[in-house]
Amino acid sequence: MTFTSQASQPSAGAAFAPGDFRVGHVISRSVSVLARHFLTFFIVSLIAFSPLLLLRAGSAAAETDPVQALITLGLGFVLLMVLSMFSSAIILQGAFQDMRNRPVNLLESLKVAFRRFLPLIVLALLESVLLILGLLLLIVPGLILYTMWLVAVAACVVEQTGPWRSLRRSQELTKGHRWKVFGLFLVLLVLSLINPLLQLVLNATAGATAAAIGNGIWTAIGSAFSSVVMAVTYYDLRVAKEGIDIDQIAAVFD
Repeated sequence: MTFTSQASQPSAGAAFAPGDFRVGHVISRSVSVLARHFLTFFIVSLIAFSPLLLLRAGSAAAETDPVQALITLGLGFVLLMVLSMFSSAIILQGAFQDMRNRPVNLLESLKVAFRRFLPLIVLALLESVLLILGLLLLIVPGLILYTMWLVAVAACVVEQTGPWRSLRRSQELTKGHRWKVFGLFLVLLVLSLINPLLQLVLNATAGATAAAIGNGIWTAIGSAFSSVVMAVTYYDLRVAKEGIDIDQIAAVFD
């Protein structure tokens, strides 16, 4: 199943000179990549966040059957973590193919994600635990860690590094640009805040079912966009720090 871009793009390597990294460029390019493959990336993210239904069911059953609710919530959380990390890898590979002016092939993206499945799961566990610990320490350390590790998944998939090395690699790439990377995080945070507001409005005007559907749709869109932003940020950071071009970075997918 192959999806091709509808418009040609300028060479990725000519976007800006080595040493430069611009938040505006990351956002604009991410919007363009997502728009060209919106349906594909949206469906991938929507499937990844389907365990939210289990989490909702677990919450609803908490009063009648606490044990069943706990099992349902645990299963939903694990599935959500695994599938969200897997979907990020799929969209990452697709975004890189788009930036190379190549067709986005969903089957190829799935193969790439499967090859890195175990390292990505371990990375997800490791990063989640450390981020939670950081957030518990007055929140600020957690925000710092999130900023440093924004492109850890990209490093794990593209450079085929192990979980800990992926975190270290992300730390290396973001060094010197962390205020800008934090700015990207704030943009994603603001977009995520639309979700509860949308849910509140839909719940009041159209009912709980419409609110749940709206929540699922916006969550999938936000997740797809975040994954594309991660891919573009990783690429732009490597251009800025290493002067490398897109084909050199993405040769691992050939």
